Amino acid sequence: MRAFWELSSCRSFGGGAIGPIPWNRIIEYGERKGLDNSLIEVMEVVMREMDEAYIRDQLDEQERRGQRNRKKK
Repeated sequence: MRAFWELSSCRSFGGGAIGPIPWNRIIEYGERKGLDNSLIEVMEVVMREMDEAYIRDQLDEQERRGQRNRKKK
């Protein structure tokens, strides 16, 4: 879990959109932590799944905020 939040700081933001954690940052993180290639591959899959869920959640939250703001008008 800590790896996910540390790697989240590497994502790009722009125009109100949130980008995924870059692939190379996941690999670099695993190498820096001394993981062997098979563990880095597992970490990449886990990080991608977590990242996709996080991005979906953020998009859903933006939509909920937009709906609340439209109701206030």
